[in-house]
Amino acid sequence: MYERIASNKRKSWAMMIAFVLLVAVVGLAAGLWMGSDFAFYGVAIAAVIAIAMSWGSYFNSDKIALAMSRAKPASESEYVQYHNIIDGLCIAAGMPKPRLYVVQDDAPNAFATGRNPEHAAIAVTTGLLVKMNRDELEGVLAHELSHVKNRDTLVMTLAVTSVGVIILISDIMFRAMFWGGGRRNRNSGGGGERSWRSSASCS
Repeated sequence: MYERIASNKRKSWAMMIAFVLLVAVVGLAAGLWMGSDFAFYGVAIAAVIAIAMSWGSYFNSDKIALAMSRAKPASESEYVQYHNIIDGLCIAAGMPKPRLYVVQDDAPNAFATGRNPEHAAIAVTTGLLVKMNRDELEGVLAHELSHVKNRDTLVMTLAVTSVGVIILISDIMFRAMFWGGGRRNRNSGGGGERSWRSSASCS
């Protein structure tokens, strides 16, 4: 278990460093495409975006995931069994109790999020709570808690964020190339028209 935790920490740092370098290369390519004078600015802007996104995903991954899934806090009075199972599993595993959430959805599903056991959250759908008995629910929640304890959630969050930022930068580059190409075509067309008029006036 400890080897897996250490491995996930190394993977997280390696992924963040590789992500920043990759985005910097993409920024360099974008700057060179716009002109050699813009190369430095392309790298700087891309690096700032990469660092900010990595930092934000590290500290706010749980909030982002919960907000996107529209999860609501699970009150102890309404979801007694949910809390009781988590309490027992956390005592047995010797880990702090994560924040518990519920998603209004008939499909049975569950996920864990957070950078470490001290800042973790687990969310389940109402469909899961309705369709599963106590033993089945305990198995699902134990599986999610294992992701939290082993810090698998951090690696998964960084991976998703990295892909999202690369897609965002690629979209920005595509739009810049499209509109930049359009401006160049208009400028070349305007220049040709002026040359034709000059030739006509001379003749």
